[in-house]
Amino acid sequence: MSNATESSGFHFEFQVTRAEDRAFTKLTGKNLNALIDRRISVGAPLLANFLIFVWACVAVDRGWLTGGGAFGSLMWFVLGYYFAVFVFGWCGRRMIDELFEMRGAAQKTWQVTFDDVSIIIRTPGTESRVLWNAIAAVKDTDTLVALWYDARIGFSIPARVFADSASRIAFAEWANEHVRRAALLGSDTSAKSSASPASS
Repeated sequence: MSNATESSGFHFEFQVTRAEDRAFTKLTGKNLNALIDRRISVGAPLLANFLIFVWACVAVDRGWLTGGGAFGSLMWFVLGYYFAVFVFGWCGRRMIDELFEMRGAAQKTWQVTFDDVSIIIRTPGTESRVLWNAIAAVKDTDTLVALWYDARIGFSIPARVFADSASRIAFAEWANEHVRRAALLGSDTSAKSSASPASS
């Protein structure tokens, strides 16, 4: 359920589905991937391949391995590496699903109210209020609109609570404008503080 309470506010009430929880987790993963040092994530496998290749060449030269055995060593390493990546991702997805069940997320009703000043988030037993300057970014997708406090923490509004995609896009633009406005106000306040004359 969703509705615009007035031109400057929105109220949403919803429960999160497993698919929406997975979509939000996937977005979080993308945010965190952007912070990974590519020199390590790409360089380490390349270095390992290079070292195995050198070892294979030495082993063939000294008669420890045949050419086929050396080639097999390289292929088994590559296959093992990608299998490990697959297993890690599969285990991660299962863990996220288990956490979704343990939290009872499917039964939890969220009530989220937005106005020009702040966002109020209510769930059974909790209520929090945050100002717009606490929101670092807004991400609109076909599945949800995510609001981020930082690269790994945030919350989302399911796309299905909007009347149509145009309503979802309009809300995301409205939220983005409030985030930009809060950032500008924050930078103006900082500039004025640093520019104030020292007392004599």
